[in-house]
Amino acid sequence: MIQQPLSPHEQKLISIVPDGYAPMRLDVYLAHRFTYLSRTKWQYEIKTGKIVVNEKHVTNPHHIVYQHYIIEYKRPPVQEPSIIPHYTMLYEDDYVIAVNKPGNLPTHPAGKYFHNTLTMLLWNDLGIQCMPLNRLDRETSGVVVLVKSGSIASAFLKYSHTIAKQYYAIVTGNCSFSEITVDMPIGLSSTSSIRKKRYAYEDAQWQAQTHIRVLQRYDTCTLIEATPKTGRTHQIRVHCEHIGHPIIGDTLYCNSDNTFIEYIKNKGALLREFHRCALHAHTYRLYHPFLQKMIAIKAPMPHDMHTFLLRLDKNYGAANNTTKS
Repeated sequence: MIQQPLSPHEQKLISIVPDGYAPMRLDVYLAHRFTYLSRTKWQYEIKTGKIVVNEKHVTNPHHIVYQHYIIEYKRPPVQEPSIIPHYTMLYEDDYVIAVNKPGNLPTHPAGKYFHNTLTMLLWNDLGIQCMPLNRLDRETSGVVVLVKSGSIASAFLKYSHTIAKQYYAIVTGNCSFSEITVDMPIGLSSTSSIRKKRYAYEDAQWQAQTHIRVLQRYDTCTLIEATPKTGRTHQIRVHCEHIGHPIIGDTLYCNSDNTFIEYIKNKGALLREFHRCALHAHTYRLYHPFLQKMIAIKAPMPHDMHTFLLRLDKNYGAANNTTKS
């Protein structure tokens, strides 16, 4: 969702149902997409008139929504955790903005975050209400592409099949492969106590495919490039865990459920090998319908990941069987 500032006592969140979502009930969509409220609580929000779908109030949780529907939600303000607010502009024209988002900055409202988000920072700095075409998790750094209006978003979404993304990730262990394609569906866990956690398993509800290429091996971890062929929530993180090489610093997929629960209870204070999930979106390619050409936007590896790898190289040295790029 993106946020639209109205008053200190009213917060309007706006979400565009992305590609790949089959028609589903409004309460199911909201509970799956925005896990900071349970399905029961989303039903209450719908019934009490806080949800607008395509500019019409909807009070029936059974209302069916389709991809590209625009959903608005009004909620009371909450106290927000601190963030790293320092983004870098990568590209701008009359239609889109692309920024390099740091770790510990939510792309859009989720949970306790509303004002402390990338879209609100852009609103305050540029006076533009932007809608993100791609979402990055709060701890994931890298390229975020945002459009400057809903009509522009609709034009870009018609060409969503042209989008290609590539990520850097530092994973645990020394990967035995040079390249691998993980072709395994992703679904919600029926055993985890964490509602938003996903797992990769046969017969899961969402098809998912990720190509992984080794860039550099170290004694205790591996730098990889991940290219998702589909766009599922937490896809790279889930697929890395599935092959036995979870991403360093990932509190949700690199440890037990108890570790993540401790992380939440301690409000993010948890000793870990790397201070965030070591995942960075370094390239985003898409067709620009107004310029009528493909564009590629790139963000270099962030300083924190680069410094971590330099320290590993100094302490342990890199293995000989590496792939430079």
